[in-house]
Amino acid sequence: MTMPPRTTSSYPTLTVIALATMALSGCATLPSSGIPQEPALDVPTHWSSTAPEGQGVVVGNWWHSFGDPTLNALVDAALDANPDLTIAVARLTQARALGSGVRAERRPRIDAVAGAERGRNSSAEPKTERTAVGLRAAWEVDLFDRTTLAMRAAEDDAEGALQALQAARISLAADVSTAYLELRTLAQRLTLQREAIHIAQRQIEVSQHKLAAGHATSSDVEHRRRELAEKQATMTQLNGEYQMQLHRLSLLLGDSQVPQLENLHLPIASPAPPSLLLPVELLERRPDVLHQAHALDAALARAGMARREVYPSLQIAWQRGKERIAQAGGSAAPQLVIGYGLSISLPLLDGGRIRTNIAIREAQVQEAMAVYEKALLEALIDAETALTQWSMADESLLERQRAESAAAIAARNATSLYEAGMADLELVLAAQLSHLHTRDALAQAIGSHGVAAIGLRRAFAGEI
Repeated sequence: MTMPPRTTSSYPTLTVIALATMALSGCATLPSSGIPQEPALDVPTHWSSTAPEGQGVVVGNWWHSFGDPTLNALVDAALDANPDLTIAVARLTQARALGSGVRAERRPRIDAVAGAERGRNSSAEPKTERTAVGLRAAWEVDLFDRTTLAMRAAEDDAEGALQALQAARISLAADVSTAYLELRTLAQRLTLQREAIHIAQRQIEVSQHKLAAGHATSSDVEHRRRELAEKQATMTQLNGEYQMQLHRLSLLLGDSQVPQLENLHLPIASPAPPSLLLPVELLERRPDVLHQAHALDAALARAGMARREVYPSLQIAWQRGKERIAQAGGSAAPQLVIGYGLSISLPLLDGGRIRTNIAIREAQVQEAMAVYEKALLEALIDAETALTQWSMADESLLERQRAESAAAIAARNATSLYEAGMADLELVLAAQLSHLHTRDALAQAIGSHGVAAIGLRRAFAGEI
């Protein structure tokens, strides 16, 4: 559309439009929203579980505190190739691109325009040709912060996507570390189970010799065979769990090939617990909570945008170009045409679309608030659970260490009695088997202690 050339009569028109905008904005109002702006959850001041005395807060590469190069390499490989992280990175890129698009909407737009027409107004007039070429600019004035709110919502979306990526990285590092520690625990238990099977086979041999000498019954032999079968079944189950953990680790690493790991039968020491934050400090640091907080802020901004749709919109336009009008087949010199103007629009009758959109946006705010409150509660419960698991694992490890020490002494005493001729081989084998059972329980306790150490770092980590 060609704008009219600038004339002095335009100034009163612009003044009238500006005054009309102010007047209409005062008439187009809605009742205030009753949506709460803050969550109703009461955050405790201290943890209900006893917090351990730690050494420094959880750092980004907390898995290095285990002192295992293999674990470090596995976590680094997962952070580079895990498909869930690839998805999260793509979502962050999309959110940032959308934010750039929203910011572009705030700036004036300039287009190059060109056109040609041929026709006539009536049959009595000769045909005319009209050609025009030039530039056209338009800019919508952000009178009521509609575009400002849109930009704020886009920025919250991008920041929320970044926090979601951080939360995914923390969970991935914890899952890889847990899978690796469980693999090491299973490898140690498999080694112990092989020893137990060997002892059970020797017990069968001793029972058979006693049966031949008339010092045992066939029931004693069958009892030993049943015990051997149970240990072999346990061995099969542990092998299956080991293979499943390997495949789980492969998935976390984003590789279809099962990783080749060495020296898994060696024990791993759990690091000391970290210094723990207070509940309020934790909620201000947890990326999963921050992700939902930004989602709530974005929903509030979009609800504000919807409520501002009842206000008038004001647009400034400007055009400059050259235009030529001549009879068909004739010629005429092009003329410079410059025009500008203001336009105002106000919704009067839309069938309830604006109010429906407002209701939808406010319902989305209520949903985002509920999700945010749930994230707060889950973070607090997650931390309390991690503290409880650590306390239980720490106490259980001490008890298992005492039991293993006692069983080791009993096995040595039985061997000494056998060598002195005061006990038979069956007593020695039973003592050795009991010692193996306590060693198996201790290996599980060490693994649980390491998993609890990972849980503490997962719960209190802020970023990676």
